[in-house]
Amino acid sequence: MKTKFMFIVTFAILTITNLFANQNNCPPKDECECAPCGCETPPCPTLSAYNQSARINVCGSWDVFVTGSLIYWEPYDQGLRLGSFHNAIAGVTRSERLDMKSGFKAGFKAGIGYNLNYDNWTAYIEYTRFHPTINFSKDRPSWALAFTSQWPSTLALLPNTITSKWKIKYDLLDLELSRYEYRGTKLIFNPFFGIKGGWLDQSFTFTEINATSNVQSVVKSDSWLIGPRAGIYSKWLLGCDFSIIGKAAGSLLYQKVSNLNSTIKDPSSEITAKANNTHNITPFAELLLGLNWGSYFDNNHWHFDIFAGYELQYIWNQNYLSSTIDGSATDISNLNFHGLNITARLDF
Repeated sequence: MKTKFMFIVTFAILTITNLFANQNNCPPKDECECAPCGCETPPCPTLSAYNQSARINVCGSWDVFVTGSLIYWEPYDQGLRLGSFHNAIAGVTRSERLDMKSGFKAGFKAGIGYNLNYDNWTAYIEYTRFHPTINFSKDRPSWALAFTSQWPSTLALLPNTITSKWKIKYDLLDLELSRYEYRGTKLIFNPFFGIKGGWLDQSFTFTEINATSNVQSVVKSDSWLIGPRAGIYSKWLLGCDFSIIGKAAGSLLYQKVSNLNSTIKDPSSEITAKANNTHNITPFAELLLGLNWGSYFDNNHWHFDIFAGYELQYIWNQNYLSSTIDGSATDISNLNFHGLNITARLDF
């Protein structure tokens, strides 16, 4: 009897289980599910997480970002000396040296980047255009009875006015590969390496103006550069979407200087001289420091950054204008650009 009872119970359990198994207890699904309206902002680590990716990651993105910068720089070359006024031809007791005065001029940068799938690396290319024209003028002081020019001149008379014009065409491309990573809970490093290349052309016009005649010296040089570049960005998170950003980078560039020539013009003659092409290895340094604000918006489908800071670019051995043509200078002075950098970035 007991065996029969156990058989009936077992049969009943198996039958009920089979009936429930054949039922569809899950709610029906729509044929097409809508995509979520947004996604969560990538959180900062709560513990020091070395090498954890820290790049911007918007929801449903193309993994592309674009940048645009307004630069307001002052070019400076300490070797652009014009000459000196003296109070006598011999037995000088008073002198005033004239150097080329510079000023701040506007330019721009434009860039585009792509976030790679490989280990959270980022590729970025940026173009810099800076084409300033600097003008300078100086009248002869009333006490000056002589002038010594640093530039080739045929004027035997004392100039009443000295003028100069310095034109620069600076067009450079930077291609870099980088990886944003946390070095703490509030500190991000972005080491990068790549290639820098482009063109740097200069011309300088020096004019001595007298009541009876004028003499004008025009010196030009064209060059192109290319070489390896490496550096690091750093980002210190302050809170409320603000951060301090810094950059330090260096390049070692091969440079070819060509079309190096000078022309001296006066009312009765014109003298032209041309120097041979020059090749050299040029060190190049970059520094950047400023304040940044950035935030996700539109349900984290976009991210926008705005940055303002100070930038310095320093290029060694660039004053071929005076040192090569004149031949009087033994040192080729350095060229630098420094000033304001305002940059906007959009990730999408």
